[in-house]
Amino acid sequence: MVDGIALCKEKKRFDESAIDAKSIEYFLQAYLNPNSLDDEIQEFFREIAALKGKSVQDTLKEMEQGTQKYLEAIDMEISFKNDIPTDIEKYVDKIKKLSEGIESCWDLFSAESHNFFIKLAYDFSCQYGIKLQGWRGLQVKLKLLLPSLQSGKNLFKDYQDSFLLIPQAVDRAVELRKSKSTSQLWSTAQTLLKQAKLTPVKQPKLSSFLKHLGQTPEEQIKNNQAAMNWAKERLQTIQAKWNEELS
Repeated sequence: MVDGIALCKEKKRFDESAIDAKSIEYFLQAYLNPNSLDDEIQEFFREIAALKGKSVQDTLKEMEQGTQKYLEAIDMEISFKNDIPTDIEKYVDKIKKLSEGIESCWDLFSAESHNFFIKLAYDFSCQYGIKLQGWRGLQVKLKLLLPSLQSGKNLFKDYQDSFLLIPQAVDRAVELRKSKSTSQLWSTAQTLLKQAKLTPVKQPKLSSFLKHLGQTPEEQIKNNQAAMNWAKERLQTIQAKWNEELS
């Protein structure tokens, strides 16, 4: 079943895609102000914005929020009983956040993550027909009848609809990029992703993402030392993993 396989047994692939998402997050946080982008990166985001029919600033914000949601979803623990999530609302929230992260940041995810998302979409689509239609669907509906009455929500419908969220997100992302040649966009994106995995965020950009802002870079560093130590360790882990893949 897709619940057990994709969300539990494929935890390693989700963790690997989370490395992409964290790298994307670092990169976006350093470039949230489009006026600070160099020519190549600015053109890259203009291309993505044009594809989405949005401004560069809105595109950057959407991608930033998407990575945050994706990483939040990765950390959400879901338990199952008889192959059904024990907390349907939490499960649906997790799937929504995963799908939003996948779609909004599609251009910056690696080829490996793209392949994983496409397979994931296929698995969810298959299970939608196998698990939620006919007699099996009726069984699930009956199991969720009492929880639905208690919560005042149609949990079966929410659960059923959640199986299509990732397939729809992947389909929209793929179809959108068929509208024009994006080979150069793809090449630039993969270069930027590799750089984000290997290069710490530049110190002059601290004011754009540190939680406790100070009046000077020195004050910002002092007020956020614990967070920066964590980020440094995380970047070292990412770099070590990337070096292993290259060797």
